[in-house]
Amino acid sequence: MRVPYLVGKARQPQPSLGGGFLRPRPILAVGIHGPSSSVLRDGVLDTGADDTVFPEWIATAIRLDLGRADQRDVGLVGRSPIRCRYLPVELRISDGKSETYRWTAVVGFIQQSFLTRPLLGYAGFLQYFDAEFRGADWEVILTPNGSFPGTRI
Repeated sequence: MRVPYLVGKARQPQPSLGGGFLRPRPILAVGIHGPSSSVLRDGVLDTGADDTVFPEWIATAIRLDLGRADQRDVGLVGRSPIRCRYLPVELRISDGKSETYRWTAVVGFIQQSFLTRPLLGYAGFLQYFDAEFRGADWEVILTPNGSFPGTRI
């Protein structure tokens, strides 16, 4: 599945980009499905994230009971450890054309103030796909690998 980067614009020229303003990011819409509802959000593909993590409001919106979640403290870059609550959900991604994938994964939920976009990290997401990040083309190619537990629909 080809996922084009979402291009943002910096407020000022970026030295790391030769004075450019464009900030391409590997952002992908992901459906999160719970017991009786679902939410579609843009998440960032993050090879540096150990887990796949969503803000807690999504758990509430899809009617997950966070009171029964397994809890751990996790560290996000530049922050003190924060409480993360883990529960299984169904995830879905699509290119909007010919490829749609769904699978069940245990993902984390944290307070919104610590997270601007969901992190699509290794556990629960990238572990199931081979990802080819094509920087010059501003896209990533996701291919389900042998550990993918879901289905293509």
